[in-house]
Amino acid sequence: MIDIINAHVPYYDIIVLFTGFLNPRETPLHPKVKVVKGLKYKRTSSMQRKLTWLGFWLQSLFYVFLKYRNHTLYFVSNPPLNIFTAKLTKRNFAFLVYDIYPEALSKYNFLNENSYFFKYWQSTNQKVYNKAISVFTISEGMKNAMNYHGNYDDKIDIVPVWTNNNFFKDIPASNNKFLSINNIKDKFIVSYSGNLGKSHPTEKIIDIAQNLKFENDIVFLIIGNGDKKNILLNKQKQLSLPNLKILDYQPIALFPHVLAATNIGIITSDQKAGDLNVPSKTFNLMSAGKPILSIANASSELAKIVTENEIGKNFDEQQIKEMSNFILKLKNNKYLYEMLKKQSQKTSLKYHPDNAKKMILR
Repeated sequence: MIDIINAHVPYYDIIVLFTGFLNPRETPLHPKVKVVKGLKYKRTSSMQRKLTWLGFWLQSLFYVFLKYRNHTLYFVSNPPLNIFTAKLTKRNFAFLVYDIYPEALSKYNFLNENSYFFKYWQSTNQKVYNKAISVFTISEGMKNAMNYHGNYDDKIDIVPVWTNNNFFKDIPASNNKFLSINNIKDKFIVSYSGNLGKSHPTEKIIDIAQNLKFENDIVFLIIGNGDKKNILLNKQKQLSLPNLKILDYQPIALFPHVLAATNIGIITSDQKAGDLNVPSKTFNLMSAGKPILSIANASSELAKIVTENEIGKNFDEQQIKEMSNFILKLKNNKYLYEMLKKQSQKTSLKYHPDNAKKMILR
């Protein structure tokens, strides 16, 4: 998002970013951009998600219609209620779709697809896509999902997510702070880092760790927070697995060290809504040149990226034995491992920060 905002700087005299959380990495936000903070998004429970979505949206109405009522607008699909602000405005605007709503909410059982509000939301989507000066999304599958109730082929531009290859360097184990802090040098590390929400089958990682508990040189890491964190911690305690660590989100400064320490990156996608989003961690792992083990529906966008680019292997969440064998194969076959590393790095070049320039509203 910072790359997209910065790309607009040459074209606008005043730029205001209204956000609940600013998380700069290697690229700082341009000093010309004024940041206005709203309610921060909370993932700790379904109710907290809904309340922070609603609170942020109500705050945004003040800034859109009163404080900055003459500004051109650039909406993002998260938080999802932004779509209704876009419907209400008569100004020029762009709309960037990262997740498909309300379908994603229905598949996560947050919203009944037979309800009046669900149908009203779908109708609102159609009106907003037609009104927008520009509509952007990040994959062909998501564009197809957006076209489900109308044809917007001429309106929707596909611009894949990207990452910055200069940020993720190969850090030797002897200099890796994350390895030192967690005392896991000389281990083959299989890691998941991200949201531990109810819709992600992250508990399968514990099942794999249990299946490989006698492989003393393999360590599994689950890094993040979310609804499922306590469930994972309780399961870890019950099984007493010495080869598994569950950690909180790591500081941004350590992020390159975490990726450099990783040998195989695990990415999960909800089996019900895999066609409605692509986890951004996919592109970070490719940038760091890491083989990917994805747990997703075979028809999902994530599975397509992993399979078509030959950067790892995709599995159904029930294939615990097959996933375990894949990890052992990469650990023991250096030629195959290096081949997947190179392919992952090569694939990342398709997803470049210059893509931000394709998302400019002019």
